[in-house]
Amino acid sequence: MLVIRPSAENDFVFLCQLRKLALLEAVETVFGWNETIQKEICRREWEEARPDIIEINGQKAGSYLVQINSDHIYLERFYLLPKFQGQGIGSKILNDVLALSERENLPIKLCYLQGNRVGRLYTRLGFKILSEDTEFVHMIRPLTTKQ
Repeated sequence: MLVIRPSAENDFVFLCQLRKLALLEAVETVFGWNETIQKEICRREWEEARPDIIEINGQKAGSYLVQINSDHIYLERFYLLPKFQGQGIGSKILNDVLALSERENLPIKLCYLQGNRVGRLYTRLGFKILSEDTEFVHMIRPLTTKQ
C-alpha cells in the first residue's frame, strides 16, 4: 500500500541516504562527488523545506517536495530507492502532482541533473524542456487546455 506522509525528525538520515543513492552517479559525472559538500547540501535542504515521505507497505521508499508558488508549482527532491523504481510508483506520484496542477490552474516546473534517467519519465508525462546546460535540465509541464 502506498502512503504519503510528512517527514519527521527521524527521517533526516534516510533522506540524505536516499538523496545520495538517487544522485551519486549524476553528481559524480557533472560535478564530482564530495561527501562533505553533499552532507551540507542535504542539511541546508532539510532546513529550508521538508519533503513528504513515500512509503510502500510500511517501508520508506522515497520522497518528494511540492511547492506552490503564485505562477507555478515546483516539484523537487523527487527520489525513489532503486528497488521501488520501475513499478509505477513515480508515475503515480507525478499523476497526483499533475492533478494538483489542474486543480490549482498552475503549470509545473522542475529541474534535474544532466544524465539522470528520470527525464524520460517527465517527457512521457508531458513535460517540455525550458532550458538546459551542461549541468541541469529545466522542464515545465504547461496546463492542458480543455476543449
